[in-house]
Amino acid sequence: MSIYNSNTNVLTESDLKGMFDLYYKSILLYANRFLPLKAECEDLIQDVFVYIWEKQIVFPDEISLKIYLYKSTRNKCYNIIKHKRVKDNYVNDVLLSLEDDNLFLKQILEEEIVVQLHQAIEILPERKREILKLSLKGIKNNEIAEILNIKLQTVKTLKSQSYKILRDQFKGIENIVYLFLNMGD
Repeated sequence: MSIYNSNTNVLTESDLKGMFDLYYKSILLYANRFLPLKAECEDLIQDVFVYIWEKQIVFPDEISLKIYLYKSTRNKCYNIIKHKRVKDNYVNDVLLSLEDDNLFLKQILEEEIVVQLHQAIEILPERKREILKLSLKGIKNNEIAEILNIKLQTVKTLKSQSYKILRDQFKGIENIVYLFLNMGD
């Protein structure tokens, strides 16, 4: 069976249409083994036939044509798969980078809050400042009372007053800080 309608070895539109009609379905099924989207496979097969037409490829026999069609289809499928992998890797890299940036910004914000907290503690009256610094070191109220030689109730009262001062000082930013630290989670 000749794959060309004319006796010349020149590819005509009717030759191409005949090839397309004869092999389209089987090549589509073959491409669908590699790629799940039918539309993607259809586009790929169309590209194969357009290339044959543009390059005016003439095949010596039907076997050569079949080999060309299947190999070209397989290679185009592999190229699409490789491109998708590269694209997926890029997207993953971008997402990781954004997560890293988010973590970096959180760390900067946390450090800035700690600096501001220490600055706020430094401007407290001396006794309140001493109590908070000891408390931040993990020392219990009764131990603080012993160290500073004051009553336990005085430690509790001064500590409570210090916390109120700090809360008032940081009142405006606490919601912003909370939202920022929890964004992306």
